[in-house]
Amino acid sequence: MPQEMIAEGFDKQILPRFKFKHRIAVTPVTEGDADMVFGEDGNRVFQIIGGAPVRLDIRTENPEAKTFLDWLRSAPGKAAIEGFKSGGAQVYTTEQAAVVIEKTETFDGDKETGSRLALVHCGRCHVVDERNRMGGIGSTPSFAALRGRENWSDLFRAFWAHNPHPSFTQVEDVTEPFDPNRALHVAPVEITMDEIEAITAFVATLKPKELGKPVQSN
Repeated sequence: MPQEMIAEGFDKQILPRFKFKHRIAVTPVTEGDADMVFGEDGNRVFQIIGGAPVRLDIRTENPEAKTFLDWLRSAPGKAAIEGFKSGGAQVYTTEQAAVVIEKTETFDGDKETGSRLALVHCGRCHVVDERNRMGGIGSTPSFAALRGRENWSDLFRAFWAHNPHPSFTQVEDVTEPFDPNRALHVAPVEITMDEIEAITAFVATLKPKELGKPVQSN
């Protein structure tokens, strides 16, 4: 047990309560060989309020050590841990703080190629950027507006599956060939998955347009 825990009296808070419950005596030591060690390794048991978690590393085959760990995690053990105070203030908590991991999405495509392809394939219906800001179809959202959607990257990577794109889009090695007996009313878009990734990488560079509410699409 760390010297500071003993100096604060934490051992006197938990060890007698454990002994009373299980009739097992635990002796605190600050150095040398030990059956169990409070520190940075092992099983998380509690946390310093405003600080790092405290773990119990079991270094013995003695099943009584596991009994001690289980008691620390039980309701009486947690109550003993959280009931310990130093200078009138609670020192430890058994509540585990949630850890939020933010994942940054990456795009493998070449954005310069994507910029060119977006104008060629998409610019006839969508306003891509300043290059065709007076173009596109009025009822079709701009790339900046689509970029403002929370799932925009998924939308662009699978645009060919969303109406009206399936009726005129061919993705190499992905979509089925068009029925030769069916007349196409618009020039087909023939594209590869690598080119779609390039377009998505380009769109990632665009500033999202704030519309006040999500863009709706069918």
